[in-house]
Amino acid sequence: MGRIAVIGGGPAGLFAALEAADRGHHVSLYEKHRIGEIIKCAEGYFDTLKILEKPEEGVLFKVQNIVVQMENQYRINCENFQLWMIDRAQWQRHLGEKARERGVDIFEKTKIGNKELKELQGENDWVIDASGTSCITSKLYGFREFYKENSIAVLQYVLDGDFSYIGENIKVGLEPHCIGYYWIFPRGKNREGQETANVGIGFFQGNEGLNLRTELNRVLKKERLEDYKILKKTGGRIPVKVLEPLVYDNIMLAGDAAGLVSPLHAGGIDLACISGKVAVQEAEKGGEDYYKRLWKIVGPKLQMEQDLLEFWKKLEYTAFEEIFGIALAEDKKITPALLWKYRGLLGREMNTLKTFLAGVIKMDWQGRCREGKIPFPFVE
Repeated sequence: MGRIAVIGGGPAGLFAALEAADRGHHVSLYEKHRIGEIIKCAEGYFDTLKILEKPEEGVLFKVQNIVVQMENQYRINCENFQLWMIDRAQWQRHLGEKARERGVDIFEKTKIGNKELKELQGENDWVIDASGTSCITSKLYGFREFYKENSIAVLQYVLDGDFSYIGENIKVGLEPHCIGYYWIFPRGKNREGQETANVGIGFFQGNEGLNLRTELNRVLKKERLEDYKILKKTGGRIPVKVLEPLVYDNIMLAGDAAGLVSPLHAGGIDLACISGKVAVQEAEKGGEDYYKRLWKIVGPKLQMEQDLLEFWKKLEYTAFEEIFGIALAEDKKITPALLWKYRGLLGREMNTLKTFLAGVIKMDWQGRCREGKIPFPFVE
């Protein structure tokens, strides 16, 4: 068997390391911090394609509903979704220990630069770069600008306060003045006994001039959270477009480094896990078909979400809410007359909207993808 080096101890890197170890390779993993130490995401684990398993550790609760706040409030029942709130740090530490038990050599507090990357290329058959946005490989191969041009900005606070009113639900808010959303993801009590939630905001394309901090502070007032204590502030940019190619000599990109994030809601844990496993599987075959195989699995989901984002950007806020609200209501149906009402805005995207309403509104990504004859499960 071969030698595989993995850069990054997040979901993509850890799943790659575990997959490689299980397949008999000699595996080394390099993490510039400690595994589980730097967590910036909202910590919602959404297995949209239903091809992964429930996290073995760190589950806080299974999400019962997604509460959507627009002018009116809507609820998406999550009974049939594989959606959990997790303590991602605990989950990643568990994956790290699991990898060690399976023989992976893990080097924490180890920074990889251009020099070290070249050395790893020479010492290993394959290097899987899961080092996140503006990955190490982009510095060596000169494509860092891709991330700047294809990313969204996010800002998040970890708040201490009473979030019991949300229950085992998560809340998102869509507003008329921007393409983006804010979120309130409760986490229960931490080790210090504080009841916390991740509260943040993200902007997609076309929101120039809006300040993240100003907007998030406004949201806190709107949701009556302005007096809650801020325990932590995180933020940055998240790539929302898949790179092509994903292979550079004997380096394969996975997770955020590959731009594998939903263009609609900026979630990417599930995509990171899938890409880490597929990268190892394709490395054994030479790597030539990595992009093709990965896109065959996740491409229809990402394209559907991109289509919806474009649809959202075209429609006025009130029109979007009308269609969205009717689609969620059990006693109402989308009619040809309603779609015809917005024909001037939708144009050729009428059929895209029908597809979306038939699948995505019920979160049936897997069903939509199966119609495209995508094989499941993806693991060989």
